[in-house]
Amino acid sequence: MEEKLSIIIPTLNEKQNIKNCLTSLLNQTKKPYEIIIVDNGSTDNTKEIAKKFEKKFKEKEINFKLFYYPKGNQTNARDFGIKKSKGTIIGSLDADAFADKNWVSVIIKNFKDQKIVGIGGKSRFRNKGKIFNFFYISIYYLKLLSNLYCLGGGNSAFRRSAFISVKGYEGLEKLRKQENITHAKDDFFLSKKLEQIGKLKFCPDLNVNLQYRIRNNKTQKPIKLSIKEIITRIYLEITYDLRIKKFFNQQPALSKVFDFS
Repeated sequence: MEEKLSIIIPTLNEKQNIKNCLTSLLNQTKKPYEIIIVDNGSTDNTKEIAKKFEKKFKEKEINFKLFYYPKGNQTNARDFGIKKSKGTIIGSLDADAFADKNWVSVIIKNFKDQKIVGIGGKSRFRNKGKIFNFFYISIYYLKLLSNLYCLGGGNSAFRRSAFISVKGYEGLEKLRKQENITHAKDDFFLSKKLEQIGKLKFCPDLNVNLQYRIRNNKTQKPIKLSIKEIITRIYLEITYDLRIKKFFNQQPALSKVFDFS
């Protein structure tokens, strides 16, 4: 039986990006099973723009769902969308992502290997130059070499059954408080959970283009960081990854840590 792909896209004031994102999914060489938009409390017309695509997806026999879920953050929205999904595979995209036309087909192809529980791809930034993107993509390979690789929420996919088995993001907030982690780290946390029950794979041919931006945690408006702030942010990201990795390495078994019974 072929896998069914549910694509989850959290949104928050994405009127400038959501049209391009959904257009890229309409033009895939292989159809996904369903598209799920979870709006995290937009005050612009993001929802109205997304709603206009419902008929277009229906014409291609692709299920389309739009939910309004103004609670918490992007992690909460993604978690809500996964719970509403019906597919066997969850495709994770950010609202500013423009997916390569083979994005869906690459995902379906890779999940023919039953040992794989999650895959992640490469992201490039359309508003940044070649040098910036070269160094950004190099980070993927450095993380692979240092065993710090994780699935990125803006371009990845994982088995829905695996997500449910490890209870998704449950335990993240407790760990963040325990380790004094101020960044979200939902992607790294989930990846560390998933890799304990199966294989994670980096797929260089799973490609999207994103809009480079950093948002204020409170207002969610784009902000510019100084060189010092960027260096500090990179340092903290690595530090937090190491703390989370150490936490999982110290545990005897995932089932005992999170009580999956």
